Amino acid sequence: MKKIAFIIFSILILTGCDDFLSFDPLLDKTSTTYPKTEAEVKQLIAGIYSTMSDEIREGDMSFFLVNETASDQKLGGGGVNDLKTQAYEAFAYSDADMLGHNWETTYEGIHRANYTLEKLAELEEGILTEELYNQYSGEAYFLRAYFYSRLATIYGEVPLKLTTEEVNLPAAKIDEIYAQIGADLMTAIDKLPSKPYSDIEQGRATKWAAEALLGRVWLFYTGFYTKTDMPNANGGAISKADVIDALEDLVTNSGHKLVDDFHELWAYTNSLTAPDYQYIQDYMADTGKSVLYASDNGARNPEAIFAQQFSNFAQHGTSKGYSNAIMLFFALRGLQDLENTFPFAGGWGQANSVPKHIVDEWEADEPGDIRLWASVIDIHEELVKDRELNDDGEPKAYQTGQWDFVLESNFWGKKHNGVSVKAQDGSYKHTYGVLMYGTPNDAQLSHTDELIYIRYADVLLMLAELKEEASYINEVRARVGLADIPTYTLEALQKERKHELAFEAIRWNDMRRWGEEYCTAALEKQVGNPVINFNKPAVYDKGNPIPKGGYTARYKETKGFYPIPQSQINLSEGLLQQVAGYRDGQGFYSGFGD
Repeated sequence: MKKIAFIIFSILILTGCDDFLSFDPLLDKTSTTYPKTEAEVKQLIAGIYSTMSDEIREGDMSFFLVNETASDQKLGGGGVNDLKTQAYEAFAYSDADMLGHNWETTYEGIHRANYTLEKLAELEEGILTEELYNQYSGEAYFLRAYFYSRLATIYGEVPLKLTTEEVNLPAAKIDEIYAQIGADLMTAIDKLPSKPYSDIEQGRATKWAAEALLGRVWLFYTGFYTKTDMPNANGGAISKADVIDALEDLVTNSGHKLVDDFHELWAYTNSLTAPDYQYIQDYMADTGKSVLYASDNGARNPEAIFAQQFSNFAQHGTSKGYSNAIMLFFALRGLQDLENTFPFAGGWGQANSVPKHIVDEWEADEPGDIRLWASVIDIHEELVKDRELNDDGEPKAYQTGQWDFVLESNFWGKKHNGVSVKAQDGSYKHTYGVLMYGTPNDAQLSHTDELIYIRYADVLLMLAELKEEASYINEVRARVGLADIPTYTLEALQKERKHELAFEAIRWNDMRRWGEEYCTAALEKQVGNPVINFNKPAVYDKGNPIPKGGYTARYKETKGFYPIPQSQINLSEGLLQQVAGYRDGQGFYSGFGD
């Protein structure tokens, strides 16, 4: 196991394939000779981004899946051996190194960012123009801040390593961590070019991404830790006014905007699948609209401010990059016949069951909100009802209750679910990318949809919260045909974020920053929901991974954080301490049972 203090990494080279993150190992470079050209600097930057794809590769240890499972909008189920996902649901740990891959790949990204910043400072004059130097260093600062913001929300206090020096470090104080995140983001904002997003190479972080992340980090820090400002390691503090200025700059100058129709954000509206997807065909007939996936055929999505790109040429056991494993881990359970699950694909079925109360509350809060069924699959209505019958008189439909599946709901997240396609010969492919991009027709490799971490609607809602103005909320509501709210209230803002940003790994930290009472009340509503366990109707209360004493007690013990991998604590030689709530065997989850 590698020490967090010094992580060795391979430098990666851009191969010249279709997208920014296509890599092969570059084995003939050393730290004394690299980089010496503009192309090599670009390769160095690409190597930082590549750690994000590596982190997603182990989907059940990814930041995205952890945040989805922890929230009130998903149930951590899967099969009885999917202990990690069920442990996240219970704020527990299934093994001592449950999040080892997440920790190592995130710190590897930080190490690569540190290495890049050191090498850029030593770069010979004339290799880069001033503009490119600022762009590349700005990206490195942004990515380091992004990685630390993830670590700080999953684990709390962690080592703050800002150089490549081989040294062991204790955990930094939380204010010190956020001060560095703030400083890095302010530096990135200053260095990155003020160009419309469309003039910047796809897949790269931008000034606008740094401004948006500043808003998200500031709101979490000040909310969760009940502060008025966020510290800045470069001096002073970052105020609410500073954040508002940054987000208003994004709105005015970035070129980002809302896509015309909410459905167009999600891959199931792609041009190859949508003609055969009855839900979309009915929607277009009812509204008179024509919808098309905003990223169709490689197009730039104007709403995506920061999104992770994936290789279209992923292969098993090679360095050709990685596919979007979130689509696989969230896909319908069991790799059933694609014609039975169309337009959705099959996979591991973890952390994508939506509790029934979420649907019920959404319908009560906002009747007629198109975002509900644009975001949620009703298994019975979409994948069972009115399906063609097979020779035995049974519908050619998705089969619930497969094998040892637990905590299965009738409702599934639709936003991040593998999207299949029907070919002209009548056969089905694991994803539309097989026909659109030539991806391998492999359930584990074919999902290459971009994974959006920050989008423009989120920025508008952050501005609404910071300025306490309803106009930004109403702009988001207008897109989905909902009436304006007359005045701003925090409750209205909370509901809007809950609906607009559902299932995008944002809800969990929203819940936490709005206070313990808000968070625990939302978590407790999961108890009592109908589920299917081992192909039998059940209720989510007994025999399930509900924390001992209930969600409220467990949240008070952990504050919603998860354990640092024990191997890293051992390697720290006494410098690192385990997260509260996970010490001396507390919070161990042994598996599903009575």
